[in-house]
Amino acid sequence: MNNNIRAKKSLGQNFLKDPHYLKKIVDAANIGPADQVLEIGPGLGHLTRELAARAGRLLAIELDERLIERLRADFAGASNVTIVHGDALEYPFETLQGRWKVAANLPYYISTPIIQRLIRFREKFTTLTLMLQKEVAERIAAPPGGKEYGYLSVLVQFYTAPRVEFTVPAGAFTPAPEVDSAVMTLRVRERPAAPVRDEDFLIVVVKAAFSQRRKTLRNALKKLGLSGEVMDRLHAAIGIDPGRRAETLSVEDFCRLADFLQGQATERTTK
Repeated sequence: MNNNIRAKKSLGQNFLKDPHYLKKIVDAANIGPADQVLEIGPGLGHLTRELAARAGRLLAIELDERLIERLRADFAGASNVTIVHGDALEYPFETLQGRWKVAANLPYYISTPIIQRLIRFREKFTTLTLMLQKEVAERIAAPPGGKEYGYLSVLVQFYTAPRVEFTVPAGAFTPAPEVDSAVMTLRVRERPAAPVRDEDFLIVVVKAAFSQRRKTLRNALKKLGLSGEVMDRLHAAIGIDPGRRAETLSVEDFCRLADFLQGQATERTTK
């Protein structure tokens, strides 16, 4: 490996080296000279070079201190590139000026919390083009009704329009991971996929519904302190049978469910 820098297993590092897939990622991200691009985990800088050649501005955040000096030296002559030593889970995204596109080869073990954090700061981003474990990408894009569909699917689909772009074989990386990867683009929606009164409460409901997948809504939502009477009214009020399981509900269904349940709670407190 270049300069004898070995991938750190503790950081989940798998460096993408194949130029074919590097170019495909930048193509999928649709990077041009007018774009500000945030790269998370530049590693040895292979994707960074492709991004820097097309982007108007590139900010690359790298956690591994071993790589910072090398990256800064490699891109010292690139006026549009800034290398930052930091953690993407702590970086102050609120300080970013304007709108950004994200391009990242995410370590498998940290991909979900990073996606959740990027969504939290979604007003800063237009698209997120991410390399993920293939099964995670499939889970995010999954429609209702299958075992892949879950909390992460609903969260991401509520705030973005996800699309799996292409798969990447394990052999394209050094070292090769044990599973294949997939690149997907999450286009941040101008407004959420469906109207809902309280987005925070929606997330609470979705988490509770999927916390015990094999249980019906009636049983899974007991942890929210809902009475049997409320659940009995569910079908008549909004057409959702409390005997269904969470995986059968669409994003729109969850929004209607959250509004109904919140309305019931409000009604109880005002009586």
